[in-house]
Amino acid sequence: MKSDAPLLVLWRRKWIVIGVFLAFAVTAGVVSKVLTKVYETSSTLLVSATSTGQTFDRVQASQALARSFDTILQSPNIAQLVANDLADGTSKDYILSHTSFEPIAQTQLIKVTAEDEKAGHARKLADSYATVFVNYARLHLVRPTDATISIADTAPYPTEAARPKPLLYTLVAGILGLVLGIALAFVRDRFDKRIRTAAEVEARFELPVLARVPRRGRGDTSIAAFNESYRIMRTNLQFAAGAEQLNSLAITSGSEGEGKTTTVIQLAIASAEVGLRVVILEADLRRPALQHRLLPAVQEPLRPGFSNYLVEGTPLNEVIHSTGRPNLSLIPSGPVPPSPAGLLESRRARGIIAEILQDYDLVLIDCPPLNVAADASIVAGFVSGVIMVIDLHAAEEDTVQDAIRRLQAVHAPLVGLLLNRDRGAEVSSYDYYLSPKPKARRPEEREKREPVGPRR
Repeated sequence: MKSDAPLLVLWRRKWIVIGVFLAFAVTAGVVSKVLTKVYETSSTLLVSATSTGQTFDRVQASQALARSFDTILQSPNIAQLVANDLADGTSKDYILSHTSFEPIAQTQLIKVTAEDEKAGHARKLADSYATVFVNYARLHLVRPTDATISIADTAPYPTEAARPKPLLYTLVAGILGLVLGIALAFVRDRFDKRIRTAAEVEARFELPVLARVPRRGRGDTSIAAFNESYRIMRTNLQFAAGAEQLNSLAITSGSEGEGKTTTVIQLAIASAEVGLRVVILEADLRRPALQHRLLPAVQEPLRPGFSNYLVEGTPLNEVIHSTGRPNLSLIPSGPVPPSPAGLLESRRARGIIAEILQDYDLVLIDCPPLNVAADASIVAGFVSGVIMVIDLHAAEEDTVQDAIRRLQAVHAPLVGLLLNRDRGAEVSSYDYYLSPKPKARRPEEREKREPVGPRR
């Protein structure tokens, strides 16, 4: 099973977390930069009862009056008076929507706050509102309420915008993005059935990994790593066989395009390099492609082939073709038959391997994918070993598990797995073999640098 440790999940899905975090933070930063700046400033009014002495009751009465005057300040009539005082075309609706009033708790003060896109106009609006209300209170509120109201502090000129606040917005958006990214990482991991690492393969399927093949690049190091991975596979197969001899191997995969044909070719080349006489048998009778990859210069299909051997009784020596490589021969698929599965189940198909091994050391069979038809399952029943190729770029757990289940159903001798396009396969170690060798010193140079005579 896939590890559910939170830190491992976050590491596996780190790009989701990073991507969502950056998307939120960058968007908030950009948007806050383009938003219109709004300036804010406040003037302060002082409300006090006219009774003599600074008694507790007087203070309480002044605070109650401040709360009452706060309600009066919000009157459209006061706003209209302020608009008349400004005399710059500002409407009362604009004034009411851009001003706010707040009695300061436990004091006799009322704060009149105004905001505007222009710092000077915000200050002018706050001071005008305070002045107009003081005059209005002297005419209409002092006598009924027995209180006085005055300007305690005029509005300062705002030097910084009250909003937007890019740093704050970016910080808040970044926190939200981080939380959402973590949540999405766990959701993605919960429903993701893909396989991406060798550790996941070994943990889920409990089968040995014979080799990890990196992506084949164009550089010398990448090519060396790619070729060496198949030599490692060849060596691992010798140890995997144990007392038995793996002289016939079927290579298949769970689905199309996972690299089984490439694996057959490269493993055959690696085996032929050490002197084994190898025959590649193309058992994919439905969509043969091996000849095109192994012998790209040969345009015409090689005939006769495997299907000719099965249907027409063509002798084995006539269907084995030379590849031009030492110790490596090919039995092409031949013409596409009407019933490939039926031919592969025939007695003649089951006996071809024993017949080939009379003159050769190893038979590698290129089988169709297991999800296409029963062909690969049939072939897996009469070979000494089966290798399944898993493409770590596209493989899913359900597909691989179903393929293994198909092989187990026919009691196929599944030797192990080959991991193709493994991002975790290290290629830098091959630099050692590709680095230029140090030049040997000439004899005359050694004579100059190394004195002749016995060492003391």
